Amino acid sequence: MAIDEPGESLKGYQPPQDGLVVIFFGYRQCGTVCPAQLVNLLDLSQRLDDAKVEFLFVTLDPENDTAQDLQQTMASLGEAFRSYRPETHQSAQKLASAYNDFAVKQGGAPSDYIAHSANLHVVTSDFRRRLVYATPDLKLGLVEQDIRRFLKEYDSESAT
Repeated sequence: MAIDEPGESLKGYQPPQDGLVVIFFGYRQCGTVCPAQLVNLLDLSQRLDDAKVEFLFVTLDPENDTAQDLQQTMASLGEAFRSYRPETHQSAQKLASAYNDFAVKQGGAPSDYIAHSANLHVVTSDFRRRLVYATPDLKLGLVEQDIRRFLKEYDSESAT
């Protein structure tokens, strides 16, 4: 879905200048949509290896996803991968909501399941949401074409 809406900036993270970032809200212990979306992101990163695109995993479970764990996971995926760790689950929920995502912890224990959406948000360097993919069942060739087309348009807009 093509959109043009403001997203929330992420303190301490800056998308590539004149590039894009694909943001995904998830958590490391997720056994449902996160593994499928991470495989999609890995595939996309390989397809877009020559493009100014980063992939940002925003944890919805900062109480269990330590900074070190997130860094190791992102390093295993490749150089284009970054992570963002809000201070609490509540701040992660608020951030997800700013991107029209949802995240609800099922229960009160630290290891409880977190129900969440599986959206991928394609965001510009000024944190404007431009494309949203709402399912992990993606035709990655078409997603790659969308992102390349948008990068080309974005490049010509910034050149004028």
